[in-house]
Amino acid sequence: MKLSIITPTYNRANMLGNLYNSIKKSLEQNEETKQNIQVQWIIIDDGSHDNTEEVVKQYISENKIEIQYHKQENQGKMSAINNMVQYANGDLVVECDSDDIFSDNAFYDILQAYDETKQRNDLYGLCFLKYDLKGNNIGNQFQKEETTMFDLYFKERRNRRKSNCIFCRCPKTISIQDRK
Repeated sequence: MKLSIITPTYNRANMLGNLYNSIKKSLEQNEETKQNIQVQWIIIDDGSHDNTEEVVKQYISENKIEIQYHKQENQGKMSAINNMVQYANGDLVVECDSDDIFSDNAFYDILQAYDETKQRNDLYGLCFLKYDLKGNNIGNQFQKEETTMFDLYFKERRNRRKSNCIFCRCPKTISIQDRK
């Protein structure tokens, strides 16, 4: 299975290393458990003025994972995500912000959740709760294990910090770095 991780970024060169290292570590963890997971990391730089391009070129030169870097004039996060999806060629697409990191077993958790649900034709996507580095849930727990897009956005959303989800099984897949 191949995961396409899409990351929009803007002036966060200093944070990308944490995400890059978490991707490598989760891949190493999967190698130990003999899971067949490949990763394609697609980064769209939304007009950064810092050294994001140089930092990403360094990661590319290490040749540890497949990385695509694209730069656009500043258009905002949603535009960057929409522009990025065209480059994704994985079986699943995972959006991960440049200031987030994956847990060590994230890709295994994603693969397991996918394997459990891939035969369902009524499922839109898999999503996971976000936790800080201390293991505290950010936002609210999901009200139900499954929901619809309408209910998620208009009925269940009690605050704007809640992770968007359709289906949740693995609660500690993505961590939010402590923001200062």
